Amino acid sequence: MRRRTAVRVASLAFAAASAAFALGPARFTWENEGLRVQHPLQQGVAALLAAIALAGAAPGLRPRVLAGLGLAAALALGALAAQRLRWRVEAVEAGLHERTLAGWTRIAWGDVEAVDSRANAVVLRGRDGPAITLSTRGFDAEDRTRLERTIARRIAEASTAAGLR
Repeated sequence: MRRRTAVRVASLAFAAASAAFALGPARFTWENEGLRVQHPLQQGVAALLAAIALAGAAPGLRPRVLAGLGLAAALALGALAAQRLRWRVEAVEAGLHERTLAGWTRIAWGDVEAVDSRANAVVLRGRDGPAITLSTRGFDAEDRTRLERTIARRIAEASTAAGLR
């Protein structure tokens, strides 16, 4: 095996391993003010490194269609890196806040109109139209239950506080 081929194979193996690590589950952090769910920094960095390794290895692949697919996969991994580095959900006293690449979406607990618990997501819809879809893929059963209970408790507290006014 020539040196160039060996480097390309090593880069592709590194990209595959890094991409697999980047697809890990989000991390739950319980704080005094509430709950924060976000991906560890290492996952975003791993996706970025996988994208760089794949972009470096792809141009020399034959047939050319493989090179094109490799570059497309590198772009997808770059987008995954940006998503992993930016995404965060906070269930705090003021409401549910989600940060994505598009910015923040905030729904106050008193403005929650509907909560839809699906197989792989929890969807909250606000009265003014905003909606937050929390993907729960990769969450273990205990974390999903704690998230749903936190949301239910915060909504109940907000409705009780509104009823006292």
